[in-house]
Amino acid sequence: MPTSEQFWDKMASDYAAKPIKNMDAYSKTLERTRLYLHSDDTVLELGCGSGSTALLLSRHVGHIWASDLSSRLVEIGREKAKEQKVENVEFVHADMYDEALAANAPYDCIWAFNFMHLLEDIPAGIKHMNQLLKPGGVLISKTGCLAGRYSLLRIPITIMQWLGKAPHVSYISAARLEAVMVDQGFEILESCTFPKAAETRFVVARKL
Repeated sequence: MPTSEQFWDKMASDYAAKPIKNMDAYSKTLERTRLYLHSDDTVLELGCGSGSTALLLSRHVGHIWASDLSSRLVEIGREKAKEQKVENVEFVHADMYDEALAANAPYDCIWAFNFMHLLEDIPAGIKHMNQLLKPGGVLISKTGCLAGRYSLLRIPITIMQWLGKAPHVSYISAARLEAVMVDQGFEILESCTFPKAAETRFVVARKL
């Protein structure tokens, strides 16, 4: 079975070229996220993909470290930043536990868009995000909550994983996700879903 890095490197070009499926939900994600940003914020984005979100939000913050496990996606992000003449987004090839990300901590804000359901240990991941934030810092996330009826996808997804056609997926409910955040030292500021994206939970949580 390919590693997660190998999977995303292989998928990088196709992933970067795909149009956003639910533009309404994506626009609302950007809109709600902007409300929590400040012009001098230092931001860490985990699982930045090809960097589209970081580049769109770059003018609302001071500096963004946009990180991804895939070296190829990071390369694409750097190319896009150069083309768009965006200078305050730094793309980093790293997983979330990499010392390169910890070296720039603490952050004012962490973004984890379409990221947490890809973690093998969600509670440990959220705990680490808390450690990377300043006191009062904000975690802004959008997570595929695939527990319940979506758990029926486990068997076909497992088969696809063995064939190298799917990454690791964790199955968690929205209620459990928010409970884990609270257990790991966060206060939930906002939690909602967006149109035609009932399985995806947008959560803003502040480090206590």
